[in-house]
Amino acid sequence: MTSTPQEIPELMGVAEKQSSVGKARVRFNSASYKSILGLIFAVKEVNENPDLLPNITLGFQMFDSCFTESAALQATFQTMSFDENQTPNYKCGSEPIAPAIIGDVSSSSSMAMARLLGLWRFPQVSYVAALPSLSNKFEFPSFTRTTVSTRSQPQALIELCKEFNWTWIGVIASSADYFVQGVVEFRREAIKNGICFAFFETVNYNPINNRIPKMLEIVSQSTAKVVILYCSSAEILLIFKKILQQNLNGKVWVGTEAWYTTSATEKQFWTILNGTIGIISSRKIPPNFSNFLQTFHPSKYPRMPFIKTFWEVLFPCRWPEAEVNIHALNLGQVNETCTGLEKVVTNDEAEFNDPTATCVNMAHNAVYAIAHALHSLLYCRPGEGPFHERSCANKQDLQPWQLLHYLRRVHFVNTAGEDVSFDNNGDIYADFDIMNWHFRDNRLQYLKVGIFNDYLDKKLSINDSAIFWSPVSVCSDVCPPGHWKMPRRGQPVCCYDCVLCPESMISTETNSARCFSCPQDFWPNSKRTKCVPKVVEFLSYEEPLGLVLASLSITFSITTMMVLIVFIRFRNTTVVKANNRNLSYVLLLSLIFCFLCSLVFIGCPVKLTCSVRQSLFGIIFSLCISCILAKTIIVVIAFKATKPGSNLRMWVGSKTAMLVVSMSTSVQVLIILVWQIEFPPFLEQNYEVLIGVILLECNEGSVVMFYCTIGYLAFLATISFVVAFLARNLPDSFNEAKYITFSMLTFLSVWSTFIPAYLSTKGKYIVAVEIFAILLSTFGLLCCIFGPKCYIILLRPSMNTKQYLKS
Repeated sequence: MTSTPQEIPELMGVAEKQSSVGKARVRFNSASYKSILGLIFAVKEVNENPDLLPNITLGFQMFDSCFTESAALQATFQTMSFDENQTPNYKCGSEPIAPAIIGDVSSSSSMAMARLLGLWRFPQVSYVAALPSLSNKFEFPSFTRTTVSTRSQPQALIELCKEFNWTWIGVIASSADYFVQGVVEFRREAIKNGICFAFFETVNYNPINNRIPKMLEIVSQSTAKVVILYCSSAEILLIFKKILQQNLNGKVWVGTEAWYTTSATEKQFWTILNGTIGIISSRKIPPNFSNFLQTFHPSKYPRMPFIKTFWEVLFPCRWPEAEVNIHALNLGQVNETCTGLEKVVTNDEAEFNDPTATCVNMAHNAVYAIAHALHSLLYCRPGEGPFHERSCANKQDLQPWQLLHYLRRVHFVNTAGEDVSFDNNGDIYADFDIMNWHFRDNRLQYLKVGIFNDYLDKKLSINDSAIFWSPVSVCSDVCPPGHWKMPRRGQPVCCYDCVLCPESMISTETNSARCFSCPQDFWPNSKRTKCVPKVVEFLSYEEPLGLVLASLSITFSITTMMVLIVFIRFRNTTVVKANNRNLSYVLLLSLIFCFLCSLVFIGCPVKLTCSVRQSLFGIIFSLCISCILAKTIIVVIAFKATKPGSNLRMWVGSKTAMLVVSMSTSVQVLIILVWQIEFPPFLEQNYEVLIGVILLECNEGSVVMFYCTIGYLAFLATISFVVAFLARNLPDSFNEAKYITFSMLTFLSVWSTFIPAYLSTKGKYIVAVEIFAILLSTFGLLCCIFGPKCYIILLRPSMNTKQYLKS
C-alpha cells in the first residue's frame, strides 16, 4: 500500500503580530518553532519505523494560525475539504483529506476549532491547549490532547499538600481566565480533602498595582507557613519585588508550572526562591532529538517558511539576501553571515533544562498517537472490527470519525519510555516533576525531588531526603490517638481543639473526628487509645476483705460450737436446765448456721448460690429469732402459771416452744417460697454501677421481697424485744428476759443501720455490708444470751446451783 499525502510545509505557526504605540512589529516565537521541529522529527521517526506503518509514508501540511481564531478556523475548513469554497466534510478533488488535525497552540483557537471539528467527529490532537473546559466531551467530542490539562495540576498540588500534611495554606491566584479555571478546581478539591485556606487572594498584572503590599501584609500576619502562587511569571515578578521590599520571611512558596522555571529566577530573588517547591510537566525528551537538531539545516527544507528567520535568531547571523528584518527581531547589529551549515550544538541535558522541552515531547506524542491509531485502523481484521456488524474501516476511503474511535483508545510507550494513553475525557494522564530550588555553590539550581503520575496507583512519590526543609503548615496541631477534634466556632474545619475522649470512648487514629464507644465487656485504657477487657469484680476469698469476713465467720461459728459443747457437757446443771435446755440447743445450732451462711455470700457467684443465699439467711435467722421469742414467751407463761388457779400451767413446756418456733419460721418460709417462685434471684453482670468494672452479682429479683424478708425478721425481733422488756423485772430466779432484751436491742440496732448502709454502697461492698450485719447481729445474740451463762458455768460453778439461784 502506497501513501498519497505529501510533505508540504506551507505556513508555520511561529509568527506573532502585536501593536505597540500604534506601530506594528513582528516578534519571532522561537519556542513555538522548536515544537514544530519536534513534529517534523516525529514524522521522520514514524516513516523510518518498519513496524509502525510499514509501506506507508506519513505526510503533513502546516498552516499558520497567526494566534487568531479566524485564521485557525480558515485553515481548519481547508484541511477538512480542500475545496475552494471551503465546504466542510465535502471532498471534491483527488487529493485525500487529512484524517486528523494537530493544533492549535492557543487554547482559545483550539476551542473554536474543536467546536467545528466536533460536528463531524473529526479527530483533533493538541499538544499545548490546557484549559480544563476542553475536557467536556459533550461540547468537544473529538478533541484530545497530549498536554496535561490545567485540571491535573490542582490534583498534583492537593497530593503535595497531603504528602507534607499542609492543611492550613494560603493562595495567591491570578485573575486571568487561564488561572481562574485551575484555581477554582484546586479550591474545590482542597475542601474535599480537608485542606483549609488561611487566605485566598487574587492579583492581576499591573506594574503600579497598589494592592500587592496590602495582600502581602495579610500573608505576613497569617499563621499559614505555605503559600501557593497560582500566577503568571509577570505577576510573580511584581510579587517577589514587594516581598523583598517588605522583607517577608518564614514562608514556603509553592510554584506552578506557569512561572516556576521562567525568568522569575533572577539573582535578586534567590533568597526567596531558595527552598521553594514547584510543579512542572515531566521533561523527558525523545531520544536522538538532539542529533536531529545537529543535522537539521535550511537546505533540507527549502520551502519551509521562517526557517531562515529561525536560523538568524538562533545563531545569530544574517543571510546574504537579507530576507529578514534583523532590527525588527531585536538582534542588533549582526556581522556574521549565515551559511546554512551551522550546527545546533545541544545534548539531552541541555534539552531537559530547556522549558520548551515539554512542548517538544508533547508534539512528538501527538504525532505518534495518530500514527498508532492509523496502525490499528489499517490492520483491523475483517469480522473483528469495532463498527457495524464488526466491520473494519475502508482503508482506501477511511473516514475521520473511524480514526477517532481508534485514537481515543491508543496506548503505547513512546521513545522516551513513557506510557501514553487518553482517559475518558480525551486527556493524557498527568506526569509532573516535583522540583525544589537549592542554593548551592553560590548559585541557585532546581533539583528533581519527586514525581506525580496520575496513571499510577500511588500518584505522588517524594524523596524526602532530597528536600532540605520540613515546613509545618497547620492551623491546629495533630490530635494524638485518644483525642478528638472539637471544631472551633466560627473558624474553618482545620482549626480545632484536641479534647480527650470521654471515659467510655476511645480513638485509635490521629486527628480523629470523633470517639468511639468500646464494646460492653471492654473499657478504654488510661490514654483512651484502645479497649481493654473490663475487670470482673466480686467479693472473693483471695482479697483481704473477703478473707477477713470468712475468717470471722468460721471463728464465730467455732465459738458457737464450743458454747454448744459446753451446754451439752453441763446439760444437767441448774443454769442449763433453768433456761429451757432443748430450746437453747436449737438456738445455738441456728446461730452456728447464721455464722456459716455468710460464707455463701463470698466467692464468685453462680446461679445456685444466687438462688439459696438469701433463702438460707431468711429462714435461719427466722429460726433463731423464733427461738428467742419462744424463750421470752415461756418466761412470761412460767411466771403467770405460778399464780393460784392459773390456766397457763398446761402451756409451760417444750410443746409451746416448738409451736412458737414452727409457726414463726413457717411465715418466713412462705415468704421465701413466694419470692423464689414469682421473683427468683438470678446471676447478673452489672456494667453500670462502677466505671470500667463488670460487677458479677446476684440480682435479688425483687427488692420488695428482699425487704419483706428483712422486715419480717425485724417484726419478730421487735415482738421479742417488747415482751422481754416487759418481763425483765419479773421476780423469777431463772428469768433471762434481761439478756434477751439486750440481744434484741443489739439485733435491731445492727439491722436498722444496715438499710442506709446497704442503699449507699456500690459493688462488692454491698455484699460485705450484708455479711458484716449478719456476723455482728449473730455475735450480739450469742454474747448477750449465752455469755453470762458460760461465765457462770465455766468460771463461777458455785453460782451454778439451785440453792444459790433460789437465794
